[in-house]
Amino acid sequence: MKIAIIESQNFSKTGLEKLKTIADVQQYDFKTIKELIQRCKNVDVLFVRLRFKFTKEVLIQLPNVKFILSATTGTDHIDEDFFLKRGGKVICLKGETEFLEQIPSTAEHTWGLLLSLVKKIPFSFDDVKKGNWNRDFFKGNNLKNKKIAILGMGRVGKQVAKIANCFDMEVGFYDIKEVDVPYLKFDSPMTLIEWADIISIHIPQNKSNENYIDKNLLSHVKKSAVLINTSRGGIWDEVTLCEMIWNKEIKGVATDVLRNELDNKIDKNGLVSLSQKGFPVIITPHIAGATIESMEMTEEFIVNKFINCKIK
Repeated sequence: MKIAIIESQNFSKTGLEKLKTIADVQQYDFKTIKELIQRCKNVDVLFVRLRFKFTKEVLIQLPNVKFILSATTGTDHIDEDFFLKRGGKVICLKGETEFLEQIPSTAEHTWGLLLSLVKKIPFSFDDVKKGNWNRDFFKGNNLKNKKIAILGMGRVGKQVAKIANCFDMEVGFYDIKEVDVPYLKFDSPMTLIEWADIISIHIPQNKSNENYIDKNLLSHVKKSAVLINTSRGGIWDEVTLCEMIWNKEIKGVATDVLRNELDNKIDKNGLVSLSQKGFPVIITPHIAGATIESMEMTEEFIVNKFINCKIK
């Protein structure tokens, strides 16, 4: 059996050694999908991250691949329907709640973005780097007594809410499932958003959630509110969001994801452009889950899951 780790930089040493006991393992750091296809035509297993999107067209050119291993909760980078129909199997972190509760990285990054935006940290630092010391230009806000809305009270949402308690904030949430948590529950996302000073998004991207935060829902955001997204870029209407930022109909946005990041077609005229023009926008390159500790833990978990699957 041949396994290709296609983004092998800093890959878990423990996970790598375990894979080598059952297969011929090759490590790569491909820059283009064309290069990946050329080198992996005879590979049985791909261990992937998020640099590439495995569409039907790509998978057709990798006919021998039987398993795709991905240490992620989302699989929007894989045409899973096509791959499963072909007889392939995706091994990922979806549904692994007990294990994932040990992983704090996305919730921590959410708070890093939130604090950076509300306290105006990157903007003031950029100004200091220019040689200025304009203390009065960068007044932020306290978080105490502010209302934080959590859209999606799953694993990450619960972790974010727990941290909000440390800041003495009011926590409200909306979720399509019944969730047993000691926070203010709203019957609709609209009423939740109307109530909030800070909106933190933690819903998965799937067909039903595509553009979930649409123009109508965004119209209910208060002008004084900020949005934080460490979920996926496809769950909100980026065009409307950009218009709102441009027209100062929202106080700010901090996001770790963009709509077309997996296609390498990031809209340079969208949120990126607004951030370059000095609008209150902070963007990080989908690094919320990319901590050394979390990546090692998740890669080792996926390796063990794969080995157990093969044994069965």
